[in-house]
Amino acid sequence: MFKGLSFQKHKKDFFTLFILVALSIGMLVYTAFSDISFKPKQVGLDLFSLIQRGIVNTGKFFSQTAGSISELRNLKKEYDTLLKEYAEYQQMKQDYEHLEQENSMLREQLGFQEEGAETKIPAMVIGGETNNFFKSFIINQGSNKGIKKDMPVIAYVDGYQSLVGKVVEVGALSSVVKPITDSTLYVPAVLQKFRYRGLVNGLVMDFVSREASSRIGCGDLVVTSGFNGSYPENIYIGKVKSISGKEYETSLRLEIEPFVDFFRLEYVFVLAGEGKNEN
Repeated sequence: MFKGLSFQKHKKDFFTLFILVALSIGMLVYTAFSDISFKPKQVGLDLFSLIQRGIVNTGKFFSQTAGSISELRNLKKEYDTLLKEYAEYQQMKQDYEHLEQENSMLREQLGFQEEGAETKIPAMVIGGETNNFFKSFIINQGSNKGIKKDMPVIAYVDGYQSLVGKVVEVGALSSVVKPITDSTLYVPAVLQKFRYRGLVNGLVMDFVSREASSRIGCGDLVVTSGFNGSYPENIYIGKVKSISGKEYETSLRLEIEPFVDFFRLEYVFVLAGEGKNEN
């Protein structure tokens, strides 16, 4: 027991001696590097100032740290608010684009009824043969709206009237349309730029004069000629995709790429004033 107390006493004495030696060394260093003579009062003041400065700096550190934490918390709130506003903006942007698309479609499909002398009867594609859509399809207007057999059917593509086909059967509330993709439908046509005539059927234009070979090219536009009155003139059919013709033949054969995308066709117009009554 006494041995333990003696060890504690020696440990305390050693710690006290260490503090005194450290202070002595500190004062010697202070005296050696200071131009002022050693004065205990001044040394005490300097030590007090040093301690006070440490306390102040420590206080500033914790104060600044607390301020930084508060600032980070505010920044986090602002960030979350901005994220929410951004998500709302994205939704508004998406809704706006959707409305713009719908308005564009309505302008394209309904806004052109004032053009031209013909009465245009709007209709929607409501059916067709799944495996043979290019042979015929059904629209949701019939004789109740004044539709007659052989009336031309068009759609608007990029603002231009483009030929779809013609009415081949008429019911009271619906009608059947044969599209220009069908090889049994014949459309008098003309090359828009150089005015060479021909006959389009099944997206092939036949009977084009051979002399056109040196002037026409792929991409040239083909429109209805208005010949024999079956279709109004200057309705777009498509553009030249390829040109062929044997040397001994007197005419060229042009493959046509239609303007109308029949896979995406939804709305059409039936041109009234053409065609005939269904008996």
